[in-house]
Amino acid sequence: MANKSERHRLSLIIATLGPSTDDEKELLTMITAGIARQWTDGVDIARVVYNDGEETIINRVNVFRNQCSKRNFDTSVYLDTDDTDTENFEKYLSLAKVINPKYLSIPKTFGLDMISEAKKHFKNEILIGVRVKKNDDISDIESYFEIADFVMVELDSKKIVDEKIVERAKQKNCKPIYLAKMPTLMKGQVQSRDENFEIGHTLEDGFDIVALYEETSHGPYAARSVKCIDEIAVESEKLRVNPFGDLLDKFLGFFKK
Repeated sequence: MANKSERHRLSLIIATLGPSTDDEKELLTMITAGIARQWTDGVDIARVVYNDGEETIINRVNVFRNQCSKRNFDTSVYLDTDDTDTENFEKYLSLAKVINPKYLSIPKTFGLDMISEAKKHFKNEILIGVRVKKNDDISDIESYFEIADFVMVELDSKKIVDEKIVERAKQKNCKPIYLAKMPTLMKGQVQSRDENFEIGHTLEDGFDIVALYEETSHGPYAARSVKCIDEIAVESEKLRVNPFGDLLDKFLGFFKK
């Protein structure tokens, strides 16, 4: 991630660490925006997954933080889990104590009580969020927005727009995070126009954080995936600007002074 004064992108990018980023050269390229640096801000948040094993996670987090610290980059860590049951929940919270992430994700299927337990456990030291997967029931999503600090949204773009997920989450001070998927990059190809449109159109809805999963953890081009998301985010931010609204805010602000 570039220094704030040098950034050209407002949105934050989450990149999942995995076998692909265990390659030091690939990790450094991803962190320092080594691909076309004049255009690209690097990764802002590193996501690690509990199921990869505690020793592996701790090592990846240490390497990531060490490399970022050398360059005075303002980065953070996101801890997630792919567990489908709650039997390892206490161990999951214990790992969070060890690596001290900024973000800790709880699957929606775990329920509201688990999110409340995690929030009590860390007492605002860590942001606790809910991870909503594609097939999750969202009829009660409002109750999760009320308690969670953020929501990782893995829904399709139509449902996100139709259900006004971003607007509803922000009204409850729950930060929405969008999962972007680029299957063509996983095949070693250039991302498709449809993927660009899908991601860009969804980001225009107001997401301020976008995440990559397999594209950076297991894909053949981890750093290039970040570059692609960076470029799409920059363009979507331009389309979210409302010149008339900005002018009106300045005009009204003048009379409030």
